Amino acid sequence: MRVAFVYLGKDKALQQSTRYMINAFEKSGHTVKAIEIEDVSSPINLRPYDVIFIGASVVSAFGGKISPEVVNFLKGVAGMEGKKTVAYVRPSLFGTDKALRRLMANMESSGAFVTDFQAIKSDRDAQLLLERQLKKG
Repeated sequence: MRVAFVYLGKDKALQQSTRYMINAFEKSGHTVKAIEIEDVSSPINLRPYDVIFIGASVVSAFGGKISPEVVNFLKGVAGMEGKKTVAYVRPSLFGTDKALRRLMANMESSGAFVTDFQAIKSDRDAQLLLERQLKKG
């Protein structure tokens, strides 16, 4: 299975959780591509991937907003139409559920089909998300 992880690299906690999941997928024999949103200078085509994970930071405690870089990336990305995708966020004290809903709405507006989602506070949360995805394989 070809898997892409698109995430905000400037959030070190999100980056750590993403690296944990990438390593687990690679150990399971899957082909994985890591894409840090900050490093993207031209539109990206995600069509070659079977599953796409999108990770975002919660940037507003009460409004449940996600990183504007993620929103802008999703507006310009190609190849999301009909793709199985997974949304994940690094939780904040408040607004985490709302941020997840906003992330999923942005993903779906790009034509993606969101199959799973998770607020990842620790490696254990990342492991739960991984187990669900690897079972679907």
